[in-house]
Amino acid sequence: MRWVVRGFEGGREIDVEATGEGLQVTIDGRTRTVELFRLDGTVASLRFADNGASHELEFVREARRRWRVAVDGHEFSFEVLPPVEAAQLGAHAAAEGPARIEAPIPGKVVAVRVAVGDAVVTGQPLVVLEAMKMENELTSQRDGTVTGVFVEEGVTVEAGSPLVEIE
Repeated sequence: MRWVVRGFEGGREIDVEATGEGLQVTIDGRTRTVELFRLDGTVASLRFADNGASHELEFVREARRRWRVAVDGHEFSFEVLPPVEAAQLGAHAAAEGPARIEAPIPGKVVAVRVAVGDAVVTGQPLVVLEAMKMENELTSQRDGTVTGVFVEEGVTVEAGSPLVEIE
């Protein structure tokens, strides 16, 4: 499962996969095996299999996607978002000039809901992208006019591929 963690250094994509040995965690292309031992509801111990280092982890869920975590007494607050939601928030933040909606993850375009020249409003569906057997509806983060549609139904796209542009 892939998450985008925001709140430090602008955000990072983190892959986490459960395995028989624990968790395979990939950050910035570096993969480590991590064993997680839950001690109670909000305290756990992490052990890195590659070097045997152990760390105490305390965590509190502050809101739906916001967490506060203390690792060995050093506290961090951050948001954990699925890639689709992070991409939509990023598009919303860039409201000046043309807004380009890009594929947040690799997938197949199953529906294109707009055409060049269409007027769109905030929240209006633009493209439906299927990834990992889930359909992700990408929506407009601002009012405007569609000035470019770069995909059609049935095509496979990579993460970062342009889908729609709005001015």
